[in-house]
This record gives sequence, C-alpha cells and structure tokens, in this order.
Amino acid sequence: MSRKHKENEVPLVLLKNESSRQRWEMFHRAIAHAKETNQAAIVEADLGAEESSGGRPLLSIVR
Repeated sequence: MSRKHKENEVPLVLLKNESSRQRWEMFHRAIAHAKETNQAAIVEADLGAEESSGGRPLLSIVR
C-alpha cells in the first residue's frame, strides 16, 4: 500500500519541481531583461549628455 502511495506522489513532486524550475527561469529572464534595460538607459543618457553638454555644466548652484 505504501508503494501505491509513493507512485501517486511522484507526479505531484515532478509537477512541483517543473513549476519551480519555470519560476526560476522566468525570474532569471526578468533579471537579465532589467540589466539590459538599465544598461541601455545608461548608454543613452551618456550619449545624450555628450551631445548636449556644449561645455556648460549641467547643474549650477545659485545662492
């Protein structure tokens, strides 16, 4: 009887493992996408700053 019980658990365990694997894969994809987006934004900001700087400071302090 315990053997039958284990057979019933195996698909459930495999389903949980597959579900966990899929969640981790999605998590890592999301992290990779966020890094790419962040890097692209940094490069874009750097390119924009170089083109528009014109030798003037971006910030000025007024007293």
